[in-house]
Amino acid sequence: MKSYFIDDNGVKIHVLEEGSVSVDTPTLLVVCGIWEPAERAIPVLSGLSSHVVSFSFRGRGLSSTPEFGYDLEEHLSDIEAVVDALKLEKYCILGFSRGASYAWGWTVKHHNEMSGLIIVDQPPIHRAMHADAVPYWMGMVYQGVPLLNYMRQEAVEGLAREARTVEFADQLCDINIPVRVFYGADQSNKIPSNLEREDIDLYESALTYFSKVEFSKSGHMIPDDEPERYIEEVKLFLGAIQ
Repeated sequence: MKSYFIDDNGVKIHVLEEGSVSVDTPTLLVVCGIWEPAERAIPVLSGLSSHVVSFSFRGRGLSSTPEFGYDLEEHLSDIEAVVDALKLEKYCILGFSRGASYAWGWTVKHHNEMSGLIIVDQPPIHRAMHADAVPYWMGMVYQGVPLLNYMRQEAVEGLAREARTVEFADQLCDINIPVRVFYGADQSNKIPSNLEREDIDLYESALTYFSKVEFSKSGHMIPDDEPERYIEEVKLFLGAIQ
């Protein structure tokens, strides 16, 4: 597995890459969740036999932490830097949680360059983060590890200060690639799904090439709740669109 850095207008972005580009299976670009570093995608990078790339957004993992630049457009700039540096073509994106919001922001502009999209448990919206959410995220501990081990305080505060709400629902009908939505269905889970029935219905009615996968033993954290099935379903989607 290769580990290296690329530059996004002075911001150092950490990248993990496994495998090599193939004509048989599209490259998978993993866009991680709000606090997740590139390393959180290692099970996917290790579990697939095809070309897989993940990266840490600004302020996360080993990437650098600018003082400003935490709205949607700056996160899309990080994605662009990775796509351009690796010269990706006809790739598939997997976006998890808030990473799926960034994936939507990218896809509505670049779907003609892509071969597919996997959305993991997130509605088609990039939400603002209010200042009163900062203490929650800064105090969060997941699987025994403080969130601030993965994401810097400056990034949390930057999101609260800069992130604006952007809706993508009206643009779904323009997407001309296969989109598969993974959603958690375990309502008793400690971290419940981010998707309501209405969100899934919206996807189903608006997207031309839509499919869905229910994870009955998962809440929102599908990659951790059902890791083996999660990777298998990613494989199945990549196989279907190759």
